[in-house]
Amino acid sequence: MFKITWDKETGGVRLSSKIVEGTLGVSPRPVFFEELDLLGLNRLPDGKAWEYPHCKDPLLWACNKQYYYHGDLVFEAKGANIYDSAKVELSPNAYGLVLEPVNVAEMLERNKDEMFLIESEALEFIRDTYVRYSSNKRLAQVAKTNRLDYEALAEKAEKQSKTKMAIVKEDCDSFDIMPLDVANEQGKSTYATTQKIDCFLASFSGGKDSQVVLDLCTRAIPSQSFEVIYSDTGYELPPSLDLYKEIQDYYHQKFPDLKFSTTKNHESVLNYWDKIGTPSDKHRWCCSVMKTAPLYRSLKLEGNKQARVLTFDGVKAEESTRRAGYNRIGKGVKHDTVINARPILEWNATEIFIYLFKHSLHINPAYRMGMTRVGCLICPYSSEWNEMIVSKSFKHNLSPFINKLEANAKKGGIKDINDYIKDGGWKRRASGNLIEHKSFIEFKSITPDFKAEFTNPSIPILAYLFTIGPYSTTQGNHCVNGELKYKKEIYKFQIVEKGGKQHEYTFTMFNIADAVLIGLLKRVFYKATYCISCEACEVECPTGALSVYPSVTIDRKKCIHCHKCLTFHDKGCIVANSLTITTNYMMNKQQNIDRYKNFGLKTEWLEMYLLDLDNFWESGHGLNPTYQVPSLKNWLKDADIIDEKCKATELGKVLASLYTNRPDLVWQIVWINLTSKSFIASWYSKYVEVNSSFTTKLLEERIMEQYPTYKAKTVHNAVYQVQRLLKESPIGTSFEQFMPIDKQTFIRRSFNNVDVEAIAYSIYKYGEDHKVRSLRLSRMYEPTVDGGIVKEFAIEKSALELALRTLNSAKDRILIAELNLGLDNITLREDLDSVSALKVLLKDVL
Repeated sequence: MFKITWDKETGGVRLSSKIVEGTLGVSPRPVFFEELDLLGLNRLPDGKAWEYPHCKDPLLWACNKQYYYHGDLVFEAKGANIYDSAKVELSPNAYGLVLEPVNVAEMLERNKDEMFLIESEALEFIRDTYVRYSSNKRLAQVAKTNRLDYEALAEKAEKQSKTKMAIVKEDCDSFDIMPLDVANEQGKSTYATTQKIDCFLASFSGGKDSQVVLDLCTRAIPSQSFEVIYSDTGYELPPSLDLYKEIQDYYHQKFPDLKFSTTKNHESVLNYWDKIGTPSDKHRWCCSVMKTAPLYRSLKLEGNKQARVLTFDGVKAEESTRRAGYNRIGKGVKHDTVINARPILEWNATEIFIYLFKHSLHINPAYRMGMTRVGCLICPYSSEWNEMIVSKSFKHNLSPFINKLEANAKKGGIKDINDYIKDGGWKRRASGNLIEHKSFIEFKSITPDFKAEFTNPSIPILAYLFTIGPYSTTQGNHCVNGELKYKKEIYKFQIVEKGGKQHEYTFTMFNIADAVLIGLLKRVFYKATYCISCEACEVECPTGALSVYPSVTIDRKKCIHCHKCLTFHDKGCIVANSLTITTNYMMNKQQNIDRYKNFGLKTEWLEMYLLDLDNFWESGHGLNPTYQVPSLKNWLKDADIIDEKCKATELGKVLASLYTNRPDLVWQIVWINLTSKSFIASWYSKYVEVNSSFTTKLLEERIMEQYPTYKAKTVHNAVYQVQRLLKESPIGTSFEQFMPIDKQTFIRRSFNNVDVEAIAYSIYKYGEDHKVRSLRLSRMYEPTVDGGIVKEFAIEKSALELALRTLNSAKDRILIAELNLGLDNITLREDLDSVSALKVLLKDVL
């Protein structure tokens, strides 16, 4: 909050509201004798060793790894990691230095006004927040007693007056509704919601920030009105556990009625490493599973209902760019039933330490050893510096985790394991794919029939289905038949159990096109396949209907089908998201999907090329040679218009002669070829369902599910490029393959006006790719068909039959279509391929 400069007289720091000469760019932290001992400053050779007292007060300050004594740089620490100590580089004026402690008392005196301001503001924020939300209980009671819904009245008044309204508390302890700006002008306390808060928390982590927030809470609000909870993750630093006991003793002497408790997951963190994989910077599951889930699960109300909680936390904006964007009061940040209030959001680390000094509060010994942030023993977000200190100070506690990392690295084929660990390679590579598991799921088709195949699911496959909607089942011959109600529609499904030693099932839901329902079904079945009762999804349930430990149960009388237990996480399950499931089709050699330099095939690009076929590459086409030319070449190659030497193919020459009079036919053939040769166009035609809305993010998620080895950035680029192709050509809107609903949402529709020549070309192309000369029309409509005219344009059967009858009756017949008397056979001529068939049909115009 305040600017900081060195105070050379006290050896401390000064706070200021203005930037002055010498203002520091970062917040310094105090350095104690324990850190200097750990770095060996008292053991330096050749007369360089320092002398300093082993005292309570700090001796100097550090900005990152640069150390300052009375404002002068005296040494820098370099090269620390989990295996290696830091190297100390003394400044020339710092040999044999004799240190005196910081004059803390005088430093506090000089900063008392600034500290008074930020403390007073924080205390007022905590007090106002508590009054506001604790009064909601009173507001809710008044509403219940008087049968008045103030929130509904405020909403009605807003609609009538077109003015933002607020609920306010009057002096007579009653409530009223008035315009928000008027309430603010009059200094009224406003209440944005009648939501009842069941519990106020000061969440304690062992770190300095949560310690300051706890102390502020004891000064601002009654001690019996909130409680303190410490989440023991199983990673805890030994001094943090000891500190929590000291903190309890300290505050119980002052506030005997202040409630303290500890929560912990039912299973050890190392067991979860075996089941989920090590956490990584991409998937830090441990925070949800080991910390927040046990904490909020402990606050269940009568009937297992999740408590509505307001937590005063120690988040500070300076800690990260992401946190700098936080609001001071955040609703539903991690859980829908939790409101986070942040009293010290704008404080800096230096102000936090000054507060601890001022109020003579305990300081976690880990800070005195030099840790910049106190959290877990090991963390994918931990710095190499903190890892060095933990390794030196708590080696015995750290060793089980290091042993697991080393075993995983060896299992993963890492050659230099020490470098892999000390350079943080494990943080960027989740080891879920190294776990030996027997449970699998594969989605065989999406629409019109949704089909999933299970092998050894962890729990019954219908365990979570009721969270989507009510369902019923009946036992059939060697199968289970059922019906699911969703959005007033009834969907029939069937479960077939296969024989054999393994528990194998096939689930099929018939005639489904709703993209949201498909996504929910996937989440339900991911959970059934991989659930380990980690507790993470249980705390998302607002009504207490869901219980996951020791087994998954759903109270059907309480479940309101809000889907929060399904949508709180990617795939609906933390475990499923961590495990890399490699199925047969994923093991095939994967193509370079990001090959178009973030450009689509623009209409004007194709037109320029086809109208100047022979001279285009040497002409003044105006395209950027680094990005646009390579992009165009790759699109044209995948469209079979040019060959590897960038020469026009036979098809390219045919399309060039057609373009002026039949541009739509040209684009239809381009799309047919792209869906055959371009990975992303092919994927789009096969897996984007017709008449189901989707977003860019949804497409990216689906590809990542099917091809987990692709990087997120690669997938993002590929989706972006195919969307540009669709937007910037007739394929998107004219052929209805990419129709906008709003700025973020799109839909793919059936296109029934495909030219008969394009249909013939597509059928011959399909025959060439699959080495067949005879095929059935019904096969083209099967969900598992690999390509073909139906996948390419989603053409309806009646329209395709009409086109086939036209081709069958043409003077120069290129195929035989037997579509009467229950027949649906299509036979191709042996003497034609896709290009020659096209020439036959277009001989009058070529």
